[in-house]
Amino acid sequence: MELTMELLKRTTVALAAVATLGVTEARAELILVGPVTFGGTGLGTVNTVLTLQNNPTEAGCVAFAGAAGDQIGTSQLGGVCTGTGADVKTGNSQTQTRTLAEAGITSGATFAVFFNPVEPSGNSITLNSLSVSFYNNAGGLLHTAIFTGAPVNFLSTDTGTGKTGQMFQLNGTEIGVVQAFININGLAGIHVGLATALGNPFPSEGGNETFFIFNSATNPPSTVPEPSTTVLLATGLLGIAGFVRRRRTQL
Repeated sequence: MELTMELLKRTTVALAAVATLGVTEARAELILVGPVTFGGTGLGTVNTVLTLQNNPTEAGCVAFAGAAGDQIGTSQLGGVCTGTGADVKTGNSQTQTRTLAEAGITSGATFAVFFNPVEPSGNSITLNSLSVSFYNNAGGLLHTAIFTGAPVNFLSTDTGTGKTGQMFQLNGTEIGVVQAFININGLAGIHVGLATALGNPFPSEGGNETFFIFNSATNPPSTVPEPSTTVLLATGLLGIAGFVRRRRTQL
């Protein structure tokens, strides 16, 4: 009886470990945090993972293939990039997989993706899909985090690489899943790839739409204030200035 219970216990632990480590591909979820400003984020200054060219519609992906290095394509299936990848810009650190250690990411909770669209005159753009894949040093797919809120229309953008963009993070459950892989493989043993599609119905009219990863705890971007918030702040400051002037007049 004791032997049977011990065997049952070990079997349960083993099955739990298999489920946690994701022997088959696991699917996660990315959460859109919202528009943020993050200065000094031009190409070559941050850990850019994917850069797309100027087209009405753009699609591309980059994956890690172990000893073969990075794999560029148009779309992703099972962590593998397929297609020509004609929209993907390479060179000058424009597109490449990054390790969590390289990006300074220390945990699943601090993993963040920044989408920086470059549209003329702040025009709108549509994000049709977004997924982030995590690979081990051998190029094996560990995990895929999917933004399930797509498509989403960003009705206004800030022009120029390195200005206002959209931040994504893992949800609470998936933070733990990614953290489990970090505990096993180490930060330097996890490579991050990305796949996306842009531009329908709001086209991509500018150039160099970029995605980079960063540690949200050590590099916190500032949230872009809503127009109403800006108006309230301005009104408050004017009120304080008026109060100070009246006090000086009375004195």
